[in-house]
Amino acid sequence: MSGFLLFALGFLCGAGLVLALRRGGGRDLTSPPRTLSRPPVAARPAVPVDIAIDDEGIRELIRQNRKIEAIKRLRDATGLGLKEAKDAVEALERTMR
Repeated sequence: MSGFLLFALGFLCGAGLVLALRRGGGRDLTSPPRTLSRPPVAARPAVPVDIAIDDEGIRELIRQNRKIEAIKRLRDATGLGLKEAKDAVEALERTMR
């Protein structure tokens, strides 16, 4: 008798689990996880290359292959962020070749 009760209890739990998963109450563990969609990020405006790069000191640092110091000097002169200053110095470096 106890074997039948154990079987019936297992069957009912399994049936309840299947019904819960079919209703969407549970998460399907076989599919890849859902990703949260983020709102689109506004693109940063392009950094003009001529922002205070008319400073000959920055050009001289680039000629001497001291790009990090050129980026630091540009950031101090303009208040640009690190990425923007790096992009501007690299763009200037390409134009100087």
